[in-house]
Amino acid sequence: MAITVERLRRFDLFGELTDAELAEIAQFARQESRQEGDVLLAEGAPADELFLVEQGKLSLEIKIQLGRGGKTRLATIGYVGAGSAAGWSSLTPPYVYVSNAICVEPARVIVLDSVRLRRFMVENPSAGFKIMTTVAALIGARYKDVTSTLTYFLSIVAHELRAPLAAVENYLQVMLGGFAGELTDKQRRMLERSTLRVNDLRSLIGDIVDLARMRPEQIQADFEWFDPEEVGTEAFEDVRLVAKEKGVTIRIEPPPEFHNIVGARRRLRQVLTNLLTNAVKFSPPGSTVVYRARYEPEALIFEVEDEGVGIPAEDQPYIFDDFFRASNVGEATGAGLGLSIAKKIMDAHQGQILVQSPYAADKTGTRFIVVIPRNLPTPEMRRGT
Repeated sequence: MAITVERLRRFDLFGELTDAELAEIAQFARQESRQEGDVLLAEGAPADELFLVEQGKLSLEIKIQLGRGGKTRLATIGYVGAGSAAGWSSLTPPYVYVSNAICVEPARVIVLDSVRLRRFMVENPSAGFKIMTTVAALIGARYKDVTSTLTYFLSIVAHELRAPLAAVENYLQVMLGGFAGELTDKQRRMLERSTLRVNDLRSLIGDIVDLARMRPEQIQADFEWFDPEEVGTEAFEDVRLVAKEKGVTIRIEPPPEFHNIVGARRRLRQVLTNLLTNAVKFSPPGSTVVYRARYEPEALIFEVEDEGVGIPAEDQPYIFDDFFRASNVGEATGAGLGLSIAKKIMDAHQGQILVQSPYAADKTGTRFIVVIPRNLPTPEMRRGT
């Protein structure tokens, strides 16, 4: 069946084009029928075609892998129905599909040769501008909807999980406090370990919610003057029980004097707590973690050093990616979100988080360096009030 101007005009992508422009596009368009289970787009493959769905539905899926040795799974990120398009990657460099598109029911699609479509857009800049403006609006709306839905869903799930976790934690604290009867040393150790596992789970839930909500403007809205010594102490207290349980000593090396700075206090505490938690987690019993703070003319520097397994050189470029876990973490708990969240927090502070592993010739561990600028403005200072 011929691809007509009328058929192309039904799609928002081409709604602003003239009949002559649509007639030219129709020359490199063809119709195809696909069956349930057919793969139209393959993640990572060259993006040579753009698909317009006239009938049926496609499932958009991406590969997710926790760590280099983890099992690869497909996660559904959305659906494309009649009147919509799939394969936007065919319009922008590097022209590689970023997701899979699989038919979930029989479908009829119009297939456009993306090379010829891009050439048409270059030769007809007015039409190309209209197409890319529409693409930007459609993708922006889709992204906003997906982000809002994800944030709402994660908030509901987090609320439902946190309530029973809080009850379990309260019961554990009651028993550890001796209010439910005397405990043997063995029982106390078991309850303390249970408390740590509950804390791990609560942190994991918080990380997943943070990942969906982590926006620079949201972090910067919380900028205020605060005492970094208090934040550092709070981060130390967050991990003190874990370090004691594992037999790891935390040595604190503060500067001679602390000075107030501007930043998102709660978020910076989150960064420091995460780094200390990782340092303790990957350190052998009996070792020492160094927690250091110092000032430079333009920045406050926090450093966390451990004597653990270190991070392989080939993994270091990826440790701040979402869900990435180094190849040598073994069975250690975690979803690979802590460092990526810390990186997003520091980016919002126009700061840095750096890694050195090994950090000395005679050391096998890791040093993380957090650089916080000393000249950040509060929201009131940005508004000039």
